[in-house]
Amino acid sequence: MKKFIWPINLIILKEINSTNQYARKYIHEKYNWMVIWTMNQTEGIGMNQNLWYVEKEKNLTFSIIFKPIQTLYITKIYAINIIISNAIHKTLSRYYNQKNKEKIWIKWPNDIIINNKKIGGILIENKIFEKKIHTTIIGIGLNVYQKKLQKEWHASSLKKIFNLNFDLDYLFYEIIYFIQKEYLFFTIYGDKFIRKYYISHLYLKDQISYFYIYKTNNYISGIIRSITDQGFLVIECNKKLYFFYHKEIEFLIP
Repeated sequence: MKKFIWPINLIILKEINSTNQYARKYIHEKYNWMVIWTMNQTEGIGMNQNLWYVEKEKNLTFSIIFKPIQTLYITKIYAINIIISNAIHKTLSRYYNQKNKEKIWIKWPNDIIINNKKIGGILIENKIFEKKIHTTIIGIGLNVYQKKLQKEWHASSLKKIFNLNFDLDYLFYEIIYFIQKEYLFFTIYGDKFIRKYYISHLYLKDQISYFYIYKTNNYISGIIRSITDQGFLVIECNKKLYFFYHKEIEFLIP
């Protein structure tokens, strides 16, 4: 097993409906890092309670139960999205994109996009006590060898894009290590440091794009410019800047 910055308590399951759901029973354990991993997740849930469908033994599906080592206030809750997104992006960029032309992006708040196709999703559940993050459950799904991909999913897999063979065990341990490394950067340098990398790899940044605004029930065109120090997406529209939380806006993927 790969050496980690902090030790992890690993639970491997042959099959489970949802690793996030299973992880909830361990939120009161004293471990700072626990990982629930299965090669067959039957009812994984993505953002907005959408079903995350995966084929058996072809992808990565796991959940991390994480207790912040330093106090993390809810005003910086978005930093967890950045830590996880950066870590997966760096893992894939370092090992699988050095000799390929495909561009890897982070779609705000926490999807992984390659060639305009979603290849990974992140679902984060935070347990808050006295305005501080007590425990976070981080569910990660990554399409590696997935073949069944419906058109409306706007999804792909690492195998389809890179035409490479992937060692699922190796990829799993590398992602865990990079998550810990990114968290270490956050504890040492702060959220501004990790946000800089995130913004520089932000999907559709500085491009005219189209969005649906839930509050006004309108479609708009605008340009993603950045994210704020509280995790809000900054969109320029008609030479004005607007700020959105992730449940307030939907991307219209090209």
